[in-house]
Amino acid sequence: MLLSLILGVVAAGFLALFVLTQQKASRFASERDDKVEQLKEVRAELEEDRVRLERANADLRQSETRRTGLTQEVSDLTSQLDESSSSLRKRTELADAQALQIDALSGERDELRQQLNTAEEQIVTLAARPGVVVGDLTSGDSANAEMLWELEVARSERSWRNSVSVNPVNDPSPFESAEDPVRQAVEIEAAALREDVGAYITIDWQAQPIQSPARRLLVVRVAQEMLASASRAPGAARLVISQVGEGDGELKMEFEADGDDTVINLIPPQISNDLIDIRNEGQSVTVRAE
Repeated sequence: MLLSLILGVVAAGFLALFVLTQQKASRFASERDDKVEQLKEVRAELEEDRVRLERANADLRQSETRRTGLTQEVSDLTSQLDESSSSLRKRTELADAQALQIDALSGERDELRQQLNTAEEQIVTLAARPGVVVGDLTSGDSANAEMLWELEVARSERSWRNSVSVNPVNDPSPFESAEDPVRQAVEIEAAALREDVGAYITIDWQAQPIQSPARRLLVVRVAQEMLASASRAPGAARLVISQVGEGDGELKMEFEADGDDTVINLIPPQISNDLIDIRNEGQSVTVRAE
């Protein structure tokens, strides 16, 4: 009886202990599940953090690549800037040197213009002395003939630069390559009249080059007088210059109407000398041989 009672008490104790143990086990299992869930959440957060870290690392690598590229671009641009600065300095130095040359050339140009003005004044003065120009200076032995012809070329060149040339500063003088300077001077005179007063006069040159400086001057001055008279006449005209004889023989200058039958009325050049023969009211002038 007592044994049964003891066994009952022990069994009750074990039962109570079992129940208590089951309750604790159930509580531990619940806590374990909660911990597992928390661990899963932590792992998920860690995984998200890992993904974000990988993305951040990828962005960092891209940024580093871009930084390296930008650094190279900055280096290239710096090198280009240095080259451009060096080129700019050289161009600035060249521009300064050219400016000095331009100033020097401008001074030379002004001086040449003054010389040409002086030369033209001398020519005008000499032209007012027909006894000298047409008389004594028509002799090939005259010491002044060459000087007067050079002055006439200078005057004709200035007329070309002022009235005919498109770029008078840079264009070379037409006399530098002219095979016949007399023809060149007469053609310049006609071209200047076309530009300055609108006189349409052309030159038909059919003569050989003239060798004598005095005769060159005489022919050019006579042609200038004829062209000046024709520039005031209406209509187009052509000045035909033809050779009569060989060498520096007679030279005939005659005006013809260009394109129609218009009569050309000219005032004869006021020249009185045995070397000049004026006919047909100034339309035909013959310069005789010396």
